[in-house]
Amino acid sequence: MDTSGWFTLGYSTEGSENVRREATTFNSTGVLQTTWKFTAKPQMSAAAFVTLFFTGTGSVTNALVLIVLFRARRNLDCNVHILITNQSAMDLFASFSAIFSFIGYLAHGYNYNGDPIIDGAVCAILESLALPGVGITADIIGLMVITLERYFKIVHAIAHRKYYRKWMTKVGVALPWIGGICLVLFPTVGTTRIVNGECLRMGVWPHEAMKRVSLHVLFFCRILYFVVTFLLLL
Repeated sequence: MDTSGWFTLGYSTEGSENVRREATTFNSTGVLQTTWKFTAKPQMSAAAFVTLFFTGTGSVTNALVLIVLFRARRNLDCNVHILITNQSAMDLFASFSAIFSFIGYLAHGYNYNGDPIIDGAVCAILESLALPGVGITADIIGLMVITLERYFKIVHAIAHRKYYRKWMTKVGVALPWIGGICLVLFPTVGTTRIVNGECLRMGVWPHEAMKRVSLHVLFFCRILYFVVTFLLLL
C-alpha cells in the first residue's frame, strides 16, 4: 500500500467551492439547509471496471494469504507471524470495504432521498470512503510496527531478547487499528456533511484551526512513515 491512504484529506469537486466556503464556517450548533437532488444511476465505465477488478483481485489474494497464515498454527507464538497476520487482515479489510463502497455507488449512485439518518450515514461512511481509508491508514501504521520490530530484533538482538514482552505484540496489533480509526474515521465522520444535495468529504469544520491541525498531523504521519520504513533500512 502506498501513501494514497491519506486521500481522506481531499474535499469534493472544484465546482463546489462556494458551497465549501459556506460549509467551512459551519458551527456545530447550526443546522444545514439541504436541497435534495437525484442523479441518474452511474454507468460502468472502463475505469470503473478496472478499479473493481483490482480491488476484487486484492480481496481474493489477501483472503488466501490470511487463510494460509491461520493454517500455520505452529508459528502462532511467533510475534512477527502475528503481526504479519494482522497486516494481511488490514489489507483484506481495506480491499473489501473499497469494493463495498464502490458497489454501493454503482448500484445507487449515492442519491439522497431526504432521510437525514440514512443519508448522513451513506455520505459519511460510503461516499467519503471512510472505511477504505481506515484500512489503508492502519496498513501503513502496521508496516511501521513490523519495520520497528524487525529492526530491534536484528540490530539490537540482545536488548530485544531481554526486554521484549508478549504484551508488546498485542499493542503492535491494536495500534494500527486504533490509529486508522482516530486519524481517518473520527475526523471523516465528524466533518463530512450533505450541503445542497452534495456530500462534502471532510469539508465542514467547526473551526478553521481544527482543519489546519488535521493537515499538520497527517503531514507529520507521512514524514514519520518515510523515516521509519526507509531511513532505518540504510
